[in-house]
Amino acid sequence: MAGDSVTFRIDGELTIAKVADAFSRFGKVLQALEHDLAAHVRWVLAGLDYGSAAITARAEPLDDDAVPKIVAMTERYLSAGREVLRGRPDGAQPLLSVVRDLTELADVENRVILETADDELIFTAPVSPSPRPAATPTTRSLGTVRGRVETLSHRRGFRFTLYELTTDRPVSCYLQADHEDLMRDAWGHIANVTGVVTRDADTGRPLTVRRVTSVDVVTEGEAMGFLRARGVVGGNEPADAVVRRIRDAG
Repeated sequence: MAGDSVTFRIDGELTIAKVADAFSRFGKVLQALEHDLAAHVRWVLAGLDYGSAAITARAEPLDDDAVPKIVAMTERYLSAGREVLRGRPDGAQPLLSVVRDLTELADVENRVILETADDELIFTAPVSPSPRPAATPTTRSLGTVRGRVETLSHRRGFRFTLYELTTDRPVSCYLQADHEDLMRDAWGHIANVTGVVTRDADTGRPLTVRRVTSVDVVTEGEAMGFLRARGVVGGNEPADAVVRRIRDAG
C-alpha cells in the first residue's frame, strides 16, 4: 500500500523550540529524499496532529519524470531509517546524515517515529553508541481501536487520524481508495476502527491501523443524559436527588 506521503512524529512533552527544531530537521530529510532520487517534487502539508507532535508531508510531482519516483521516495524514507538503525556510517550519503540527525532527537522522554502507509520505525534513543536499544519493538495483529476521528487527508488512498480515548494520542489510520465509504459521517465522531493494528510492544499503545476493514460510529448519547438516570431499585426519583437525600440523611 505504498503512497505519496511520509510522517514524522515525536512523542512526549515538548517545547515550541524543540518542535521547531524537529520540523526543521524533518524538512532537511525531505530535501535529501528529493536529491537522493533526483526527483523534482513539492512537499505540501498533508497532516498536522497534536497529542504527539506529528507532521505528514505529501509529495506532488513537478514534472512527468518525478511521478514514478514518488513511491520510491516514501520507501527510501524508511529504508534510510533502517540503515541508520543498523549503525551504517553516513559516508557520502547526505540522506543518511540528515536522517541520523533527525533521530538524534530521540530519548527516554521523546520517542521519534518515522512512518509511511506501509510501516513505521520507532527510535527511543540516539543510534550512536548507547547502552540502551535505539528502537522499540512493535506487534501487529487484527484488532479494533476506539477513538475520535479527526484530520482527514484524501489523495491516492485515504489517511485519517484517530485520537484514542484512553490516551488522547493520535493513531494513524490508512484506508484503501475503494473503501472511502467507510468514512461516511465518521469525521468528528467516536468510532471503532478495525484493521491491522500496530502496537508498541512494551506499552500496548496503538500506533497505526492499516488495511482498515470497518469504521463504526459509536452513539455518544446526550451530553447531560446522566441526569435522567434512575436507581436499580426502581421509582421515579432522579439519581442526583437520591444521592443528595442519602447524603443529607447521613
